[in-house]
Amino acid sequence: MIVCSCSIITAKDVAEAVSALRTNDPFVVLTPGLIYRHLGKRPSCGSCLPLIAKLMVSYDEEGPSSAAELPHRSPIEEP
Repeated sequence: MIVCSCSIITAKDVAEAVSALRTNDPFVVLTPGLIYRHLGKRPSCGSCLPLIAKLMVSYDEEGPSSAAELPHRSPIEEP
């Protein structure tokens, strides 16, 4: 799923960034800006920032296994 069409960032990119950032520093404060910087991109219009924040928190709470489940489910869907 594409979460930022301006910078072409997918939900999988966000999950992988969260995992990599947590691996490097388990106490890092995750922000959408940090996710963008990790991916080497910059937000353009900013309309995706709330969704990236929601995904980031969801993936951070679920742990590394959440990235492996991406093709089957989206963390923003309610069960």
